Amino acid sequence: MSHYREGNPVGPDRLLGTLEQLLAIDTTELESALQQAAQVVCEVLSADKVDVFVYGPASDSLVARGTSATPMGRHQHEIGMDRLPLAGHGRAAEVFRTGLSHHDGRVDEDPLELVGIREGLGVRSQVTVPLEMGCTRRGVLSVMSAEPDFFSDLDTAFVQAVSRWIGLIMQRAELAEVVVQRAEERGRRHALERLLGRLTARQLDVAVLIANGFSNQQIAEQLVLTPGTVANHVGQLLDRLGLNSRTQVATLIAELGLHRESHNQGNGATLPLNSEH
Repeated sequence: MSHYREGNPVGPDRLLGTLEQLLAIDTTELESALQQAAQVVCEVLSADKVDVFVYGPASDSLVARGTSATPMGRHQHEIGMDRLPLAGHGRAAEVFRTGLSHHDGRVDEDPLELVGIREGLGVRSQVTVPLEMGCTRRGVLSVMSAEPDFFSDLDTAFVQAVSRWIGLIMQRAELAEVVVQRAEERGRRHALERLLGRLTARQLDVAVLIANGFSNQQIAEQLVLTPGTVANHVGQLLDRLGLNSRTQVATLIAELGLHRESHNQGNGATLPLNSEH
């Protein structure tokens, strides 16, 4: 049974048009990309809800990272059906574990489906297919309707084809996120290194020892200074860095990994920075 009332089933032309829309999604943020992908598929299939569920190993659950902006989609979040623990079973968990697609036009008669889907959401028809990225299964793509017998076998084949392209979108978005994250990390590190460049070599020695948990007395012994001189260095480096506490100094040094750098008593720390003297 085709649900396209005007005789326009999902055929090669419609599939190609959908794939073009998916490839046109221009975002480097994963959840935004999956939200847009879910909406595209939902509109093409006239579904009541489409989800891109991604496996979260920390919670051993399928988590809806992309959901269509529809009443059923919003209701799903309200009743907590946007997170499906694998231990809770259900058809989505089964598809994820087996890698086999599931198509059912009488969900209300399926005792193996979750009660929250059958009764909480009122789903009657569904198509759920595995979602893979490369050779790794990452989740499932789920399409649902409140009408029985709503999706055809042709629709199932369509969803299977679309899931492969959504896998490519995920890969592209995740790679972009990694690139952005690394760029941000490099930028922050450069900014922190420039900040530490305001310190003299001796102040930097003191800062590194603070990060290693040394007290003023211990720093004085390590650098062969008087405790009063160390206290002066601590006050000056706090002023130069614009910080308020030794804890903030330790955090800054640790973020750059300098607390692990070797340093010789009285000879200064061995650090990859240009210090002002």
